Amino acid sequence: MMIMLIILFGAGSAGAVCAWRTAARARRDGAARLEASQAECEALRQALAEARADNARLAGSEDQLQAIVSMLPVALFLKDPDSRIVMMNEACEEIFGVAFAKLSGTRGSAHYPPEQMEAFLAADRACFASRETWMEEEWLWHAGLRENRRLQTYKRPMYDRDGKPALLIGMCIDVTDRMRADEALQSLLRQLRELSDHQETVREDERRRLAQHAHDTLGQNLMALKLDAAMLHAHSAARHPRLHAHAGRNLATLDDSIAAVRGLINDLHPLTLELGLPAAVEWLLKQLERRSGIVCQLHLPDGDAHEHLTPRETWAIFRLIQEGMSHIAAYADAGRVDLTLEHGDEGLRVTLSHNGANLKPDGNRLVAFGVLTLRERVAALGGRVSCNCATGPSNTITVTLPGIAKREAEASRSMVTE
Repeated sequence: MMIMLIILFGAGSAGAVCAWRTAARARRDGAARLEASQAECEALRQALAEARADNARLAGSEDQLQAIVSMLPVALFLKDPDSRIVMMNEACEEIFGVAFAKLSGTRGSAHYPPEQMEAFLAADRACFASRETWMEEEWLWHAGLRENRRLQTYKRPMYDRDGKPALLIGMCIDVTDRMRADEALQSLLRQLRELSDHQETVREDERRRLAQHAHDTLGQNLMALKLDAAMLHAHSAARHPRLHAHAGRNLATLDDSIAAVRGLINDLHPLTLELGLPAAVEWLLKQLERRSGIVCQLHLPDGDAHEHLTPRETWAIFRLIQEGMSHIAAYADAGRVDLTLEHGDEGLRVTLSHNGANLKPDGNRLVAFGVLTLRERVAALGGRVSCNCATGPSNTITVTLPGIAKREAEASRSMVTE
């Protein structure tokens, strides 16, 4: 019996010890878990505090960015991938004519015409697809001004990590006033060219009148005096030697006067202009060759290059060629000049080629004014001037007159129809 009690007591003690050990282990594990949980809570509190601080800093940065953007004089706006406006500054509100509060989160369809909205959305899609900075000019209805305004818009697409569209950054400039100023300037230039062309026409008409008057009056009178002087010179040879000599001197003076009058007439309005442009140009080249010693050659690949030219166009082109030849003779120091009159795909083409120095206007006011005069005269005829300013045989001045070719084509079609 005693032995049984001892055994039972020993077994109970061992169980108690085991239970105590288990409880102690559980307490230690609980304390460790509690300590770990407390550490995790502290870490979470710190992370939360840092996140709040970051959010505060981010909010402050966003406020600063918004303040900076709103103060910029350039119109800026942001759109999401669906072209909804998410931000815009005051300058953009002024250009768009609508407050941001009304446009925020929308595409703006309620404020702009459908055709303009269609163009805006198409441009946004094209910008995202191109993945490049996009620039275009577009019309925008301004409700406050009650008119369409011309905008020059720059757009830059932004993408997320997966390469999908995330944001569209836009900047726009109102160029309406500049466009109107350019149009007014172009209109003024057209008026000045028309005025200059009219003055040139009046001047040429006056030259023609003076040349004709000099030919019909002064020329005829000098010729009559020459006939009388020649008759006196012939009949006084035997009986009046002194009168004969005096008449001879008068004949020489009259010959010089007649030559001077002819030169004056040719300077005013060459009579060869009545024979057509090729004849007048050939006479001009011969005069230049005689005075300057420059070898001049006229080329006519198309025999009818001068046909269908009006008298005004004939003398206008002649004056252009005369201006170009004068500059070559004065400043190019050329030894040879080739002039070509031909029809090209773009119209009547006049080409002046020489082997002298180039006629760049740099540093020479006279050359600059001459080139400017040439360009303005050509512009008055609806043409253009191109210069290949390279010293040597390839130095050329080309004048292209497309308007003349169009009229000649119409004349040809009318002749075929008739």
